[in-house]
Amino acid sequence: MKKIPLFTAAMMIGLAVCAAQDAENLKDASVSEAKPAVASSSTESQPPIVGAIRWDAWTGGKVTKVVEKTLGPQKYHFRLPWFAEVASDGSVRIDGSPQTVMDQEIAFAADAGLDYWAFVLYREKDPMSDALRSYLQSKARNQLDFCVILHNSFTVPDEEWPLERDRALALLKEPGYQTVLGGRPLVYTFIDPAFKGSFPEKRFAEFQRVAKEAGLNPYYVFMGWSPEKDFPKAQAKGFDAVSNYARAANPATFAELSAGTEAAFWQKATGEGTRYVPLVTAGWDKQPRVDNPVAWEKGSDYVKNPPAFWPSTAKPEEIAAHLERALKFVKENPETCEAGAIIIYAWNEYDEGGWIAPTWTPSGKPDTGRLDAIGRVLKGKAEAPQNSTQN
Repeated sequence: MKKIPLFTAAMMIGLAVCAAQDAENLKDASVSEAKPAVASSSTESQPPIVGAIRWDAWTGGKVTKVVEKTLGPQKYHFRLPWFAEVASDGSVRIDGSPQTVMDQEIAFAADAGLDYWAFVLYREKDPMSDALRSYLQSKARNQLDFCVILHNSFTVPDEEWPLERDRALALLKEPGYQTVLGGRPLVYTFIDPAFKGSFPEKRFAEFQRVAKEAGLNPYYVFMGWSPEKDFPKAQAKGFDAVSNYARAANPATFAELSAGTEAAFWQKATGEGTRYVPLVTAGWDKQPRVDNPVAWEKGSDYVKNPPAFWPSTAKPEEIAAHLERALKFVKENPETCEAGAIIIYAWNEYDEGGWIAPTWTPSGKPDTGRLDAIGRVLKGKAEAPQNSTQN
């Protein structure tokens, strides 16, 4: 994802932590027809909700130009978003800005049985916010809920902070904002290291206060790298649970990557008192950014000294099996997974190696293999009660 410069530091810390954990674990829409809100405080009373992270670099602007370059080599064309264009000379053009693209993406996700998207929240005027605007304007949005991952919201200049704070709070009141535990808006937070490693306690406390004054009681989830270590610190700052954005590790196969995610993240979150939203990974392979480094990660260790391995590209059935195990984990650990939610990395992190969205093919027909496999796992969930606030 596009993290502003210095995000690399946090990601590299995550890589180191994940590598150590792997070693240890290998040892032993304007809304037309709305969905009803359903109050529930138990993961046993309804099926887990499943969402996917959206990193929207694909709608135009400087970052789109960057990812056109990272995915430009022919060997990476199989990762291109389904709406990309490849010219006869092999050059790549990506433009996901038309409303029809968003409407079709909603259809893809809803047809597969996904419950929500988690949008990485950039400042309102950033082109990275265009996809969220398109979602909110879509007549099809009632088919799929959404939530936000607070990210750049905490890094804006002081003069912009009140506007961005209030904008984020307004989104929590939108029809179709994903809720858990009987109506609590689900809010992920992935803190940007523009704060030089320190948590922006003042801004987060202010956000909590203003949300409470607005009559909201969000369910705050901190996305870190070590659930059992993160939770006590996060809880002290007002978070309800922890989760992960991605698993930055470099085993040779996706099977090892997913198994490591389950062992180092899921299982270690089952300690007494920890509350966790399980991460399902769709992969991790930043080779496109090694070949064509991105500005916000230039100088990163993985660019200067590429790892010996990147996990193999996941087969659709491998991602589906990983998700199926996550659904089982949530049902078997109702206290740890009190929110009854799952988050997938990712819908569209194409050049980082984590995607479930359809991809480009030379024939022009989108490759929906990953969503098709996920849909088979989630079959029948669409009719089950959901934690939604569509109205």
